[in-house]
Amino acid sequence: MKRSFDLIGAPFNQFGSVKTEKNTLEALRRLDEERWLGLSEWLEMRNKRWEADIEDKGDVLPDDEAKFLVNHGEDLQGLTRYCEQLKTTVLDSYRAGRTPVVVGGDHAVTLGTMQATLEYFQKEQGEHVAVVWVDAHADCNTGRGNLHGKPLALLMDKYPHDNWSVPADIRLSPQDIYYVAVRDLMLPEAELIKAEGIDLNSPEVIDAIGFRTMLDRLIAELEGNYDRFFVSFDYDALDGAIFRACATPNVGGLSAREALTLVHELAAHPKFVGIDFLEYLPEKDPEGISKEMMIKLIDAAWGYRT
Repeated sequence: MKRSFDLIGAPFNQFGSVKTEKNTLEALRRLDEERWLGLSEWLEMRNKRWEADIEDKGDVLPDDEAKFLVNHGEDLQGLTRYCEQLKTTVLDSYRAGRTPVVVGGDHAVTLGTMQATLEYFQKEQGEHVAVVWVDAHADCNTGRGNLHGKPLALLMDKYPHDNWSVPADIRLSPQDIYYVAVRDLMLPEAELIKAEGIDLNSPEVIDAIGFRTMLDRLIAELEGNYDRFFVSFDYDALDGAIFRACATPNVGGLSAREALTLVHELAAHPKFVGIDFLEYLPEKDPEGISKEMMIKLIDAAWGYRT
């Protein structure tokens, strides 16, 4: 069945180690005259030449209240406010029968995308939902600090600060998380992953069994045990020796071909419901290499491999 996609911008970068007011999506959308590369033109080409159905829904920008809260040191409240806005937009996409492709923004904003996914499929449809978390980091830190390292702790309701709580019907179970390329763990994260038995496809695992075997096993697990799955892709999952346009480049990650294969094959699965791409910083990409990679990854999510 042919999919219909919504491109949704979530350019809120206030919760990581590098904060910026710049709009990530503007740089990706804009045509690079030297390389003839821009996401808007790419989208238009797919619609006109390939009969795709992709709509650019624009950006979910933080409202005045979200910005006020962040500017006054109330980061979690500001994030929660923003993610309510993002959640509404993603829910609209699901309810219209479309597949959201969200581009941010630091990884904290996945809180809104995933809560929309869990509300629509888990709470309203009663379906079993998994998330494939492609990242250099586990993002389940239960301590205080930058919120871009805590979205999974927040989603699992394991963040014990600031009166945070998640209703049971939109809570993410640790057993429904599948890590890919995670290689930089904090001690509380390592302890939580071990205690909860979270599936961890680290580079060591991928090296031991091979990328193809890892991906086949992952897809078999998702196909056999879940009704739906969402993918969250952090730019720093890529090999930081080459792809460095983010706040936390980390050497030893996925190659370009591995990442494209991963996204394309997961997105082609009938149980796939959406994806977000986070943490790309265009100001750290003077040569445009990572912009090209980001556009190729988004194109792979739309169903185009080459």
